[in-house]
Amino acid sequence: MNTKTFSLSVRDDITLRFIRPDEAEALYKLVDDNRAYLREWLNWVDEQTGPEASKENILERIEKAKTMEVFDLGIYLEGKLIGSIGFNPISLKHRQAEIGYWISGEYQKQGTMTDCVRALTSFGFKELALHRIEICCSTRNAKSSAIPEKLGFTFEGILREAFYLYDHFEDSSVYGILAHEWK
Repeated sequence: MNTKTFSLSVRDDITLRFIRPDEAEALYKLVDDNRAYLREWLNWVDEQTGPEASKENILERIEKAKTMEVFDLGIYLEGKLIGSIGFNPISLKHRQAEIGYWISGEYQKQGTMTDCVRALTSFGFKELALHRIEICCSTRNAKSSAIPEKLGFTFEGILREAFYLYDHFEDSSVYGILAHEWK
């Protein structure tokens, strides 16, 4: 996988591609500007302490993409970084992956993330020959749950206290879809 040239078109104004190390400041600013709402759902936000931490994160993503452990991409609206989406983790052996995503608050409720999840799911089934893709999110996160529901993923259940979020455990809703179910 060439992390320097890979690009996935979502629609005319939206592209998914690997975030470059020279975009560390833009990534940090995006996370920092959305820190309050992201922190409610994601356990890595406090690790983003400045552009240098973001650069380390970007470099780690790129290295793990080379071995297909993860496949994390930036979401770009007309060239501007507005969020992130990816398969994290990915298991080529078992032909399955989990999609994770977040987007700047100002771009929510516009269908952008739904379109990005649709594009990444199609890519996973067609190009990576995945058999199963799942999305897990807090049972309290209605916005995040709405995306797999809109796209025809099956609600498979709740994992009780599945992840630790700063000072408490969160229950996680699990949604899955199989390659032969994807339209």
